[in-house]
Amino acid sequence: MNIGSPRYYLGLCAIARNETPFLREWVAYHYRIGFEKIYIYDNESIAPVRDSVAEFYDLGVCDTYTLQGEGMQNIAYNLCLRDHGHEFEWLAFFDLDEFLCLKCDTDARILLRDYENYSGLILHWDIFSSSGHLARPEGMVTLNYTQSLGYSLISKCIVRPAKVAMTVTSHHFAFHEGVAVNTNKEPDLSGYTPIAVDKACLNHYQYRSQQDFAEKLDKADATFGASNPRRWGDFYSQALKPTCKRADIIPLALETRSMLENGNPSQKHEIYLQDVQGLELPQAMVLMGKLLRLKQDGMAEVFFALCHKRFAANAEFIRFGIALCLKLKKAERAIELARNWLASTPDQNAYLALLECLVAQGHTEESDRIAGYLLGVAELTRDSALKKNVEKLHKVSV
Repeated sequence: MNIGSPRYYLGLCAIARNETPFLREWVAYHYRIGFEKIYIYDNESIAPVRDSVAEFYDLGVCDTYTLQGEGMQNIAYNLCLRDHGHEFEWLAFFDLDEFLCLKCDTDARILLRDYENYSGLILHWDIFSSSGHLARPEGMVTLNYTQSLGYSLISKCIVRPAKVAMTVTSHHFAFHEGVAVNTNKEPDLSGYTPIAVDKACLNHYQYRSQQDFAEKLDKADATFGASNPRRWGDFYSQALKPTCKRADIIPLALETRSMLENGNPSQKHEIYLQDVQGLELPQAMVLMGKLLRLKQDGMAEVFFALCHKRFAANAEFIRFGIALCLKLKKAERAIELARNWLASTPDQNAYLALLECLVAQGHTEESDRIAGYLLGVAELTRDSALKKNVEKLHKVSV
């Protein structure tokens, strides 16, 4: 590993007080979707957090710290940034009732690869109702609560610690360089961005059951301390509001349940940033090719995401990523890779890659335009090879 380089690509920080029934699922789920290290600040829990996540602590995935006092959330976040920020390329700050919901990917690191030019990724809340539960149901939060009250302007953030100046609130950060954007790459205005949830959001199980809400009212709020802003009226009000079923998180939640039932989370095949640091491009290409031959397409995509920042200027590497995205039927992501390649290296190979992606996605008007341009260039420069390559990809009349 290079001196000063992050050890992990993606980490997670939280503060918890008496969240025992929910800790194991929360840690397991986020481990399943690519969080390589999780720090939980135990704020005077009756049952120590470490005991609830013992299997993940033993695995080296989760570390816990004791923190005393009320209203300690921002302090916990700043401590984590100070003590561990240098270990991560990206670091998320979620509560125990918040779960990152991926709409297009199965690993959060694949999502984040698209935002490496920014200082943070803003994730909007999808607020879930109590789904009619009075007593705490058995099983997993992500499977028991499926009725959404709708998306919210309120959000949480995954940040690049190297760009963060400080925590402003549990929802917002000050950056000494760059800006945070939503999943549509729109920056915030006064702490808020337009709601963007096509790629990812943050499922916020704000109410859970009436039993759980009662227990939440009895304890100090992590941000506000004893002046807990929640009221019983909030619970009764949400129970009367219209909802819609939201099942985006269910497939990954089911995989998490299977992992927990097997009792051995170490069986999950995992790739960490530290596993790819120090690799030269030829080694990385060989390993990604091996993963594809073994039909581990998802892990090949994770590997590409972890290597992307180092090799993004290399045409061979980007061509591999484009081909991988097309193979996985993620043509829009392939188009973005091709556009970025073309912007940094304006040559015919990059143009041809963009044309291939546009054709694959069915963008007829734009593919006609690019193909027409390239055929015109081929005619003017008498480049028969370029003409042949364009015609292989797309038939147009000029």
